[in-house]
Amino acid sequence: MKVTRWPALAFFIVIMIAAFVLEDDEGISSIEQVFERNQAFLVGDRQDLSSTWYCVSGTVGGSGIADHEILLGNPSNKVANASITVIPVLSPNQLSTENDEPNVSSELKILQLPSVTTDVIIPERSTFSIKLSDIEGVNGEHAAAFIQSDLGDLVAEHRLSGKVGVSQSFCSSNASTEWNFAAGTTRSGSREIISIYNPFPDNAVLDITFAADGRTRRPEAFNGLVVPPNALLPIDITDVVTLAETIGARIETRIGRVVAERMLFFGDEFDPRGLSSGIGSPTLNNIWVFPGGFDTESNSSLVVYNPSSNSEAEVEVEIISDVKSGPYIEPVNISVKPGSLEQVIFGGGSDPSESASKLDVSDRIPRGVPFWVVVRSLNKVPIVSERFGVTSESLVASSGSNMGIDLAAREHFFISNSSGGKLAVVLPAEDRLTLLQLFAYSEGKIYESQIIEVSAKSRKIIDLQQLGIPEDALIRVISSEPVALERYLLSQMMGQWDRVAAGTSGLVELEISPQPFE
Repeated sequence: MKVTRWPALAFFIVIMIAAFVLEDDEGISSIEQVFERNQAFLVGDRQDLSSTWYCVSGTVGGSGIADHEILLGNPSNKVANASITVIPVLSPNQLSTENDEPNVSSELKILQLPSVTTDVIIPERSTFSIKLSDIEGVNGEHAAAFIQSDLGDLVAEHRLSGKVGVSQSFCSSNASTEWNFAAGTTRSGSREIISIYNPFPDNAVLDITFAADGRTRRPEAFNGLVVPPNALLPIDITDVVTLAETIGARIETRIGRVVAERMLFFGDEFDPRGLSSGIGSPTLNNIWVFPGGFDTESNSSLVVYNPSSNSEAEVEVEIISDVKSGPYIEPVNISVKPGSLEQVIFGGGSDPSESASKLDVSDRIPRGVPFWVVVRSLNKVPIVSERFGVTSESLVASSGSNMGIDLAAREHFFISNSSGGKLAVVLPAEDRLTLLQLFAYSEGKIYESQIIEVSAKSRKIIDLQQLGIPEDALIRVISSEPVALERYLLSQMMGQWDRVAAGTSGLVELEISPQPFE
């Protein structure tokens, strides 16, 4: 990348505007629909007077399992002010799953410590980071962070560092009445913690439902659960749904709104296999896309969760090759019963924990052919879908789960702490290409990439290192058409695909038509 020449930036913007203006009513793609669903990662407009982010999972104590660090990015030309309020918990008491008192909804028994607030400044066109444990007055074990800024398009992520790995993911820009997770696990050698944060001044009352081992579980202790105002509740799922290979989870509130994030731990300090964290999905959808594809050389799979209580989901898993002249890959059709999940294996069938009942499609994919995946509910029963992988090498701590993409946008943001990694971009439109450009904001400077072209209804992998992305940079991706985008985070202790935040302008519903058989 190079220092931005503003005429070049202006030229790119003119091209984009011209592309929008030249579209007549008949030429508007079917994906251009008003976006109405709640989303967890939305970066506001610069004209907005403020922004809010919730970073829920992480630790601040001496356990060292997921040390919580906040990452902030400022793409504007002015200094941004932000307040970070830390909500710590000291060894929260796990509610007993035994029904000691029938029909009683117990209030949470947690040791909530006093909140601590600090003010920070994020220089223009720069990033800023701070560990919660370094903030004076912060104690406890688990801690969430509530961030408020006077900058409408502030970007907030957090990094968790522990003995088994490192994870970086977006904080949530919204609270919700529901949260969905498709691919948790409590298999041997792993641990799952779902943290729930109520940022509001009134109690939140919620129910948690799990799907594992072919059945639905509704533990009495998580029925009518009360989360006090401004309280954080880390729930160790390992103690609730034991030794389950894959776990779907749905959190629904009766009263109030909350934010829910999951942490997954694989291995131990002597055999680290990975740390994974991520906000759940606040809505279900009929279509999910995985631009980064799947690794057929390791234990990787796709998990589809249907939280419905009475409707079966008929799901098609479409495998789309990047090689247009290559062989047609037959889609996979699965039925997902109400309140259950199904798993499609793409690689690593040698894992002894894999059940023979799962569908292995690795033999359908020609060796060495790159591909991406679309998950589609054919009968419109909404679902949630995640990528799930377990590494067999302790030197590459990349085990974890990450949600698919269920929207398209013309603007995306993420924070990069190294010059490595990749972007996977899918253009859903069938009748037009898109022009795409990256802008990196670092230490007060702006760097720009060349303009990149993505063909209609195709995927492009962008190597960030080849573009010369600077370290510790906020990356802004602008495209002339709405695209679905994933990033690949790469470091010595991390190697995972993950979602990025979308800008609120140019946000549309995701629609990808099935591939024709030729």
